[in-house]
Amino acid sequence: MKTDATTSRALVRCVLSALPLFAVACGSSAPRSSPLTDGSSLTTPSDGGQPETAVDAMGAAVDAMGAPACVLPPAPTDPCSALPTGKVTPCSQDGGQSSQTGYLEIDSPGAAPIYVCATSWSPDPGVGYIFGQPATFLSDPQGCCGGTVSAAPAPTVPDPAMGSLGAPHIPSHVKPQELEGPASGLLRQNPFAVAVTDAASGAAALQAMATWRAWGGDGKPHPAPDGSGAYYFASGFPFNYVILETSEGFPVIVIGPEVEVTSDGTTPLGHPTLGVCAAGGGAVLAMIGGEIQGTTLNNHSGRYDYGPWVTPEALNSAAQLFNCMGIPITDTKFTAPKS
Repeated sequence: MKTDATTSRALVRCVLSALPLFAVACGSSAPRSSPLTDGSSLTTPSDGGQPETAVDAMGAAVDAMGAPACVLPPAPTDPCSALPTGKVTPCSQDGGQSSQTGYLEIDSPGAAPIYVCATSWSPDPGVGYIFGQPATFLSDPQGCCGGTVSAAPAPTVPDPAMGSLGAPHIPSHVKPQELEGPASGLLRQNPFAVAVTDAASGAAALQAMATWRAWGGDGKPHPAPDGSGAYYFASGFPFNYVILETSEGFPVIVIGPEVEVTSDGTTPLGHPTLGVCAAGGGAVLAMIGGEIQGTTLNNHSGRYDYGPWVTPEALNSAAQLFNCMGIPITDTKFTAPKS
C-alpha cells in the first residue's frame, strides 16, 4: 500500500469570499490534481506511475455544488439523539488499577449495544486503551473478558448523494484524558466542538475557527463556551474534523480545535472527543477524520486512518460536503491509511 501523500484539488470552483482565515489564490495549482476546463480540478490518485485520469469522484457536475450532490435527507433536529455514543469499561479493577482488557460500548439510537474489545491499557496520556481488532464487533461484552465470543454485524449507513464517505469505524485507541472517568466512562466531549448540519452552522464554525486561531500559542487558559474549565491552545494546534452519519444517511461534520487540558502540552483532546452530545459519548463511530488546513482538507487522523474504507474518493466526498455546508474547501491531501 502506498505511504506517500497525494495532494489534490477538490471538485469546486474558486468561489471563496475574502475571508482572512481562508484566503487562497484562485488560479493556483496543486500537485497530483487534474485541472478541468472551468479552472477547477479533482483528486486523481496515481498508482505505481500509472497515468492520472480525471474522473468525477464526487459523482456530481463540477459546477453544480448545490444540486444534485448537496441534496441530503432532513437534518436531525437533535444530532445527539440521532448519533451513537461510546463508553469504555475495563474488565476488572484492582486497587484502583484497571485491567489491561476491557471494551468499548457503542450505543446507537433504536439499536442494541455492540462492543469492541480493548486489548491493552496504559495510563500514558499518549496511549490509553488500544483496540487491537477495531473492526470486530461483538453482541456481548463478556466476549472481551474471557466469556463466549458472540459476533455482531458491523454498523452500516447509506451513502449520501455526493458519494461514500467511508464506513462507520471506531477510533483505534482512546487516550486517558479523552474519557470522562479515570480509565473508564463515556468518551469525553471537546467543549469547543461545533456540529455542522447546514450553512448557518457552517458559518458559525468558520467564526469559531477564527477565534481559536487567535488564541493559538498565547499560553493562557481559556474557558469552554459555557464558562467551565480551562483549556490551552498550543502554537500551531490543528483544526480537527470528523464526519458522523445518522442511520437515515445524514452526514454531520464536527469541527474542533485540538486543545490541551494541561499547560504542559501532553494532554490533547483529539478526534474521538468530537461528538455532538454535551454530556459526552464522543465520536465513537466516524466515517472519516482529519484536519482542516486553510482550504485544504486531509485525512490525517491517528485514530481513524485505518481500513479499506479510507480512500481518496471518500476524502473527495468529504470536501464536497464541506462546500455544501458553506465551508470552502479547494484542495484535498490524501495519505494512504495505516492498514
